[in-house]
Amino acid sequence: MLVTLFAIVAYAGARSVLLAETADRMTTVAERMTRELQAVSADPFGAVSARTALADQTFLDGFAGGGVYIEAFNQYGHPIGKSTNLGSIELPVHTDEAWRPHSSVAHPGAWGFADLPDGRALVNQLPVSSGSSLVATVSVAQSLASMDSILKGFRNFLVFGLAVALGFIAVASVSLARAALGPIDRIARAAREIGGDDLSKRVNWKGRADELGALAQAFDEMLERLEAAFARERRFIADASHELKTPLTVINANAQMLERWGARDPKIMSEALSTIETESATMARVINAMLTLAKTDNPEALTFEAVDLSRLVSDVGVALRPSAQAKGLTLELVDSDQEAPVRGEPGLLRQLVTNLTENAIKFTDKGRVRLTVRRGADVELTVRDSGPGIPAEALPHVFERFYRADPARSRNVEGTGLGLAVASNIVRVHGGRITVDSHVGDGTAFTVVLPTIGSSASSATP
Repeated sequence: MLVTLFAIVAYAGARSVLLAETADRMTTVAERMTRELQAVSADPFGAVSARTALADQTFLDGFAGGGVYIEAFNQYGHPIGKSTNLGSIELPVHTDEAWRPHSSVAHPGAWGFADLPDGRALVNQLPVSSGSSLVATVSVAQSLASMDSILKGFRNFLVFGLAVALGFIAVASVSLARAALGPIDRIARAAREIGGDDLSKRVNWKGRADELGALAQAFDEMLERLEAAFARERRFIADASHELKTPLTVINANAQMLERWGARDPKIMSEALSTIETESATMARVINAMLTLAKTDNPEALTFEAVDLSRLVSDVGVALRPSAQAKGLTLELVDSDQEAPVRGEPGLLRQLVTNLTENAIKFTDKGRVRLTVRRGADVELTVRDSGPGIPAEALPHVFERFYRADPARSRNVEGTGLGLAVASNIVRVHGGRITVDSHVGDGTAFTVVLPTIGSSASSATP
């Protein structure tokens, strides 16, 4: 469309320029003729009037030729003379007042077009006056055959160039469309081939630095994240099923025992009810942990507010101190009087501190558990115990769901294997980070860093 518009504008511009040049040449002829007529009329010895000179064919032929035609009319519009090259052709008296040549040269008179045997002609009609009286009218015509020939050649060139350009554009468009849509089609085919059971398909474009290469790379990265997420969910479902299967089996067995002998043997009834109560509590802990994990997987649904982490840690420490004392442990709270404000969900932050503290108490047989809160550029919470420590090979896995660093020892320790996974998720949705430092025989320290209110990091909290 733009190419066609350019061709039309170029043709119209060329025509306008050629017409203006033709009009300039005709104006030059008219000016020469006007000067001659003034000289003739002013000659006291010649006594030849302008109208007499215009009736002289020899006089008119002096200005005609080369496609220029001249015809003179009296004040009544009757022809009084014309150049030899006109022969029997009559130039029109009436011209088109609506058209004027556009150029920097002044163009007096009336302008229009006429049809001559050799083609069209541009006509300029000039009045010749003596004083205030109209003596005659001179029509100067310039053949446009040469201009039309030039315009025809230019038009043919434009049409040919336009056809070539449109053909090139069509071929280039098809090639570009194939180059652009082909890779997208490959990505679409890869997407269609991906199923819930197989997320291993990849586009695998290497060395492509354009936008499609970036799209393919982002697509592969998305598939990797999805594959990892699906693997985690499958493992989580399998582990949750395994964790819930044991208490459900125990509860079912004890329920059957109650049905058969509970009414006859109070001891069996008491033991069965106690076991059912214990296993039900275990199931409740697993389910609550799973619900918390689901909640932290959707941070948009959380409501954040200002929380004083120092005060929250003190409250949790006071609440869990009896549990520590029951195992012969000392629970120490080491924090300054300065507030440690963070932006977060109060319930989840309390569960974070509780999970880390309960985990430390659970795996520490003697010594102490220390909770420390420090405020600097960020707020830092450290939970340190004097327990047996965690083997180095187990450290990368401690935040995985249902992971137990020492399965043999874990069987004797109450828990779900979800506490640290829940803690890690809570820290993540609060825009912080959690790390673990442990050495076998030298205890374990979990450190949580959360952005304090007013820091640049806190503004990015979900």
